[in-house]
Amino acid sequence: MPHSSEDLTLSVIMPAYNEGEHLYVNALRVCETLKDLAFELIIVDDGSGDSTFAEAKRAQDDGYPVIAVQQEINQGKGAALFRGFGFATAKRVAFLDADLEIAPEYLLELMSTMDRTGADVVAGVKDMRQNQFPWLRRQMSGLYKRSVAFLFGLSITDTQTGIKLFKRDVLEATVPRLKVGRFAYDIELLVAASRFGYQIVEYPVKLSYSRQGNLGRMNSRNIFGAFWDTLRIYNRASFWRWLEPSLSMRIWMGVFVVGIFLFGVGFGKLLTPVVLHGAVKSVFRVVALQFLPHVLRDWLLLIGGAILLGLATIQLNKKLLEAFLRRDQGDDLAGILRKKDEK
Repeated sequence: MPHSSEDLTLSVIMPAYNEGEHLYVNALRVCETLKDLAFELIIVDDGSGDSTFAEAKRAQDDGYPVIAVQQEINQGKGAALFRGFGFATAKRVAFLDADLEIAPEYLLELMSTMDRTGADVVAGVKDMRQNQFPWLRRQMSGLYKRSVAFLFGLSITDTQTGIKLFKRDVLEATVPRLKVGRFAYDIELLVAASRFGYQIVEYPVKLSYSRQGNLGRMNSRNIFGAFWDTLRIYNRASFWRWLEPSLSMRIWMGVFVVGIFLFGVGFGKLLTPVVLHGAVKSVFRVVALQFLPHVLRDWLLLIGGAILLGLATIQLNKKLLEAFLRRDQGDDLAGILRKKDEK
């Protein structure tokens, strides 16, 4: 029997795209797994071209605690999840993939982990080293994980696994700020949760991987889309965009950059006429790459400087945001406590 919204302890949002062949059976399996809980299962059809919505509606009409939601146009998994959240009423909200490659029994284990640790988010993480995954899929996944860890400094080892559990207030705070609806929505959601200081813990899960091909359901479009969305998220989650420094603070940052540039030019000009002798001359010849042809040396310095600047920018961005997790209040960083776009 369905429970009233006041009694619900768990809302499960299940995005589905062209899963009509087995959606009804999978929905019933989730309901059977959670039968001892007061729960609701929100199935969001993301513009499927098959019977996905009809099968979700069938489960709802048969009296199961299912809410069938339909998006007329395919907008991506993230958009489907966020649409489903608009129908969720429980104090805890879980995400679960409709293909059930991750067993729904893990929902109970994530609930138990949240109770035990007091975490705000419990994210399932898979081990891509399992032999069931194709070699190329494992390599791509590993590269993406390292890129995410480097760019965002997230301690979680896997952001893309399709099962997660949230306290409701986490999603209420973060979803209004999210923009990515397709490939990298997990990262934007977890980065936002991290920025607001919510505790995220991992829970290991196993997958019943049954996809065909070296990359499973991934293709070149998915891969490019994921990396492009990741770069967009990095831009939005950066110090400049996330914390919204005031005009005066931006001016002083610009002055700082100009100052570094002028100091560097001046320092170089100062050293040019200096005549060095002995060991100092030998050391400077090596440090300044004076033993190389001028054209090659200039290009090496340019490329090396660009690489160092890029690395320094990424590291400074992470360090600055970690410092501001203290949530110091003030007009200079208007975005630090703002949870919703008010523009």
